[in-house]
Amino acid sequence: MLALVACGSGAAPHPVADHAAGSAIVMPAAPKGPYRAEPGEFANGDVQVRVEWPDVPTVARAPQGRTRCGTAAAPDVAPTTTWGVPDAIVAIDTDHGKPPADPAARVAVADCAIAPRVIVAGAAITIASDVDHPLALSLARAGDAAPLAAGSATVAALAIELPIAGHAVVAPLAAGTLDLLGGSDVEPAWIVAAAQPYVAITEASGQVVLRDVPVGSFTVEALVPPRAGQPARSGRATVAVAANALAEVTVQVR
Repeated sequence: MLALVACGSGAAPHPVADHAAGSAIVMPAAPKGPYRAEPGEFANGDVQVRVEWPDVPTVARAPQGRTRCGTAAAPDVAPTTTWGVPDAIVAIDTDHGKPPADPAARVAVADCAIAPRVIVAGAAITIASDVDHPLALSLARAGDAAPLAAGSATVAALAIELPIAGHAVVAPLAAGTLDLLGGSDVEPAWIVAAAQPYVAITEASGQVVLRDVPVGSFTVEALVPPRAGQPARSGRATVAVAANALAEVTVQVR
C-alpha cells in the first residue's frame, strides 16, 4: 500500500504515487481512432440520455441513517417521481470524434461525505479536505465488470492522508477505470477515469446531454454504481445521431 501525507500550509495540491497493479473495469473500452477534434471536421449532433430504474426498491430509496458527523446519510438511490436516476454513469462508445477530455476534476470531503458522489475525471483527481481534523481515505481500483455487478470488493487500494482543512492531494488515475474513494468515517464516492469524451453523469433529473457526438448509430451504456446496500445496476440502448439535431434515448437499468 502506498501513502502520502499532505503537509505544509501551501494551497497547491501534492501528488501521490500511482495505484498498485490490479484488475479494472473499463467504462467503456477506449476508442480505436482516428480522432478528428477540429470543429466542423465531422458531422455531429447531441444526445440526451435518460437513465431509469423502474420501481426502485423502497430499501434503496430510504435514508441510510446518520453519518458519524450526525448528518443525514444519503439514500443509495434518489430517483425522480418518474424513476429517473441521478448519479448514473452514461457512455457512448464510438471510435471517432473529439479526443478524450482531461477535466480538472475535484472532490471535497465535508460532513462525513465526499461530494460529488460520482464524477468523471481525466488522468488525475484532486482530493481536498474541508474538515478541521485529519482524514484517512483510500482510493481503490474496481474489480472486473462481472464481480463489480455483483457488488464485489475493490482491489489495489491507495492510502491518502489529509491532515487539516484546506489541504489537498492529486491522485493519478488509469484511463478507462472506475475507482472508489472512501474511508471509515465518510460516505464514499465513485470516480470514472474516462478513456474517451462521451462519458457523463446524470443530473438530479436523471438526464444528461452528451455534446458533439458523431453522426451514426451507437450503443449507449449506463451504470448505477454499487452502494453499501445495493449492487451495481446496468443497462444499454441504441441511439441514432443525426447532424445538428438532438437525439433522445432512455436506458433502463436492472
